[in-house]
Amino acid sequence: MAYIDFILRIILSLILGFAVGLERQMTGHTAGIRINVLISMGACFFTLFPLLYDSEQTFRVAAAIIQGVGFLCSGVIFKESASVRGINTAATLWCTAAVGVLSSSGKYFTAVIAAGILIISNLALRPLAKKINPVIAEEENEKRYRISVTCSEKAEHNLRMQLINGNSCKTLYLASLESGDVVGDKVEIVAEYDSSGKPKNRVLENIVGQMLASPEVVSAGWEVL
Repeated sequence: MAYIDFILRIILSLILGFAVGLERQMTGHTAGIRINVLISMGACFFTLFPLLYDSEQTFRVAAAIIQGVGFLCSGVIFKESASVRGINTAATLWCTAAVGVLSSSGKYFTAVIAAGILIISNLALRPLAKKINPVIAEEENEKRYRISVTCSEKAEHNLRMQLINGNSCKTLYLASLESGDVVGDKVEIVAEYDSSGKPKNRVLENIVGQMLASPEVVSAGWEVL
């Protein structure tokens, strides 16, 4: 392989990785320009190595890249309570590696087309998916709510038990429950709930209403975090 071809293929992988990363960064995703450029060029470097020595191991190296990038992509997928995030970012990085492999093959037009399809897919399919099924997209978003209750010290235990056992909603989960002293003999109880699905305004209003029904409660309220 001539060195001019080697340089051109690396430059192409850099440009295409930059284009993919630019779209991701402009749409507010964590894996932006740098990581997409590095993955595209890295895939190109590894695939070019056997070509420099006229080896026939190119396909084996490409298969190893698929596995290696797949392992790398697993690091950007994480579970946060009941929701899983980063799957789309991981899939994009995986496709960026494929663009790098295509760039190393010398099929410049094919590599450009592949990168263009990847960018268009990310730009067009996101709003299309939300338009087709906005309810599911909304229900997948998890929210956290906080209930604050100020009461007398002697009522603290009963109110804590009420916050633990008084929730009948199956998609509202108690995440934390803390108490702290305030001025005088008063105590503030703070309960935080995680929820998936539709807003739980009515459920939270009922819980707060139960708190306010006690004469020992000075104030109670809830908010979305």
